[in-house]
Amino acid sequence: MKHKYFYSIFGILFTIVLLLSSVEYIAFNRNHYANSFEKYGITTATGMDANNLEYVMEDLLSYLKDQKDTLDTVAVVHAEEREVFGERERLHMIDVKDLFIKGRLLRNSGLAALTILFFGMIMKDPHWKINLAKTLFYAAIGNLMLLGAFLLLLYMDFNKYFTYFHLIFFDNDLWILDPQTEILIQMVPEGFFYDTSIRIIGLFIGCIITSGSLGYLFKKSKPESKHIMIKAYND
Repeated sequence: MKHKYFYSIFGILFTIVLLLSSVEYIAFNRNHYANSFEKYGITTATGMDANNLEYVMEDLLSYLKDQKDTLDTVAVVHAEEREVFGERERLHMIDVKDLFIKGRLLRNSGLAALTILFFGMIMKDPHWKINLAKTLFYAAIGNLMLLGAFLLLLYMDFNKYFTYFHLIFFDNDLWILDPQTEILIQMVPEGFFYDTSIRIIGLFIGCIITSGSLGYLFKKSKPESKHIMIKAYND
């Protein structure tokens, strides 16, 4: 029975690491921002040309990566060189940066725990290969079911669940910005966040399907796997 919990923990940690890695990849993907700027006409919305807009986004991403301490970006906005972000925007980005830092810490800690669990499997379970394959397969099934429901909710009312996200992860209302005056929300409007969510989920689903398929193929190649798993769960 102890092996059952061992593999269950592995499946949960594997899911968390994949999800946070998907978030990190999309959130810092330059092409994603470039496509969004073109799709939503961000140069017009912000009053910045393409070069200034790219510079501002690069500086913002550097800040979120914790490569600089202060968000003090200066660029040409409406033909005037100025500091791009106001106090409210900078305060909100402090919260966002903190969220990313905690996410990376959780992801890296989870990856370290997965490594320890993996070597524990090798040492403690003689049937670890087939049991790991089953874990990946069943984790994929469970995640796909949950993601299907989540995607349906986003499709029905993205704004509602986008608001819930902010209420859960932020303890203030600094995320409520004025699109008429504040550059940050002009650069990344609600449509951008919807597209970002879909891309993150899409990447996550791709990773889950790949790992689950590998687990399934390995499981199917071992006709005795059912008896092995039962034995492992009873150890």
